[in-house]
Amino acid sequence: MGLINGAIQIGRSAITASQAALAVTGNNLANAATPGYSRQSVQLIPTQYTEVVPGRYTGTGVEMWNIHRQIDEALNCRIRTAVGDSSSYLIQQQTMTRIEASFNELTQEDLSTHLSAFFNAFSSLQSQPQDIATRDVVLQEGASLTNFIRELRGEIEAVQDDMDEQVRYQVTQADALADQIADLNRQVTSAEAGRSGSAAALRDQRDELLRQLSELINITTREVEGGSVNVFVGSIPLIQYADNRGLAYEETEDASGNKLAQVVFGDGEGPVELTSGKIHGLITARDDLAGGIVSDLDDWTKALIFEVNKLHGLGQGLDGFTSITSSFSVSDPDASLAATADTELPWAASNGVFYVQVYDSEGNAVGAPEMVKVNIGIDGNDTTLNSLAASLNSINGITASVTASNNLKIDATTSGTTFAFMAPDSTDDATDVLAALGINTFFAGYNSNTIEVRSNLAANPRLLCASANGLEGNGDVAGWIADLSSTGVSSLSGVSLTDSFRALVGGIATDSRAAQDNYTAAEVVVETLDMERQSISGVSVDEEAIHLITYQRAFQGAARYVSLIDQMLDDVIGLLG
Repeated sequence: MGLINGAIQIGRSAITASQAALAVTGNNLANAATPGYSRQSVQLIPTQYTEVVPGRYTGTGVEMWNIHRQIDEALNCRIRTAVGDSSSYLIQQQTMTRIEASFNELTQEDLSTHLSAFFNAFSSLQSQPQDIATRDVVLQEGASLTNFIRELRGEIEAVQDDMDEQVRYQVTQADALADQIADLNRQVTSAEAGRSGSAAALRDQRDELLRQLSELINITTREVEGGSVNVFVGSIPLIQYADNRGLAYEETEDASGNKLAQVVFGDGEGPVELTSGKIHGLITARDDLAGGIVSDLDDWTKALIFEVNKLHGLGQGLDGFTSITSSFSVSDPDASLAATADTELPWAASNGVFYVQVYDSEGNAVGAPEMVKVNIGIDGNDTTLNSLAASLNSINGITASVTASNNLKIDATTSGTTFAFMAPDSTDDATDVLAALGINTFFAGYNSNTIEVRSNLAANPRLLCASANGLEGNGDVAGWIADLSSTGVSSLSGVSLTDSFRALVGGIATDSRAAQDNYTAAEVVVETLDMERQSISGVSVDEEAIHLITYQRAFQGAARYVSLIDQMLDDVIGLLG
């Protein structure tokens, strides 16, 4: 009877193990298309041996020792890193595509076209300096150019604003994911307390959430005793067991006063060090890519304003001024006009001269042009706003003063008298102090956000400067400005305005291509690692079908074996009866 009972036990264990193996196989098939599911496999082991006759032993059946999740944790970590890189590069690539579209180059409605039309208009003015219609064209092209620059700046800033809003939204999403992961840590630890492997579904959910979190921020993980996973951003823990420190954003300002969002830990322990992920990509796109392009556009626009204004300020229009006030004020009227840190002017004045000519009510020149010297770097006696006003004030027919707001104001002394500015015989001897202060300039403003044609020119085209010597038929200043299209300028280290803008656009195209290449390369890595993970953790329907048949046959064999033992037991009972 003992042998028969042992045989029944063998059959029972075989049936139980086969049923369990069939259940695992069925679960694999049911989740073959479930994202993040890790294939499970059954580990069957023989039970301990027993002595059936003296000195002879046989097994007592089979038991299911464990159910394994087929995973490679090191591979999962590599996938999370690759996913973070890919997400960051995708955002950067999309941002550069939007910015390239804003510049709209190689069309008839781009900044290059407007710039060319602007300089061509001045070229036409050079040969027709007295023609009002030609002057109107110059002002129209100037307005079109400045409007396009401001709109272009606005479009890039709109991209930055969009990135900033997305940063704030994605930070809340990342914090929510961290909360869920912390809660799953608690559930896994509770479910597996003394029961190894009983939380496979929870672990799969947690792995999927970790992947989603890695799409947003760069994380590393470390599983600790009990089954929970600690999550780090850099070297700083974000999640420990069931505790989430939290992620939040706080508003900061950049050097230009733009409001930006910075990612910080929710417990107030400082900023989060981001190196990959969608949030990193958004911040990089907002600050480095779009922000860098805004800065480059500002630098180029600032050079355009200054170089045109330097020449325009030394010229004369068809009418003179009765009064003029500088566009820019200084913070200290006794500071050197070369020290922008002290004056807070957008540009520094250079050493040189300019001339002032006074005209009577009939438009006739009163005396010879008066030279005004600007000393910079000579005997430590630099020109200041106060000293410049004093120099101008010594000229008969005009008065100059520093206003309460530290602007320079020049007035004709008698009714009907006017005055105008003239260039020296050689522009090499000219100073750019008029441009630095914003006197007799073509453009107002100092960057791509503030540039515009001066309102007094738009109201009276006769004030547009074309002449260098006061003669109405002279168009030298207009010609000098037209030559800026191809002549290297000091503001751009000897590069022309046109070539400098082309380099700016070329740099954007290069950065856009680099962003595309980086994303493509990162995506290839993700796909390769995913394929490797699929070969380890993915469910093969064909393979599971083979397992299904194997365990089915094992179950059927065990059932027949038990049936045979049952018949043998009946025979034994019959013999005993």
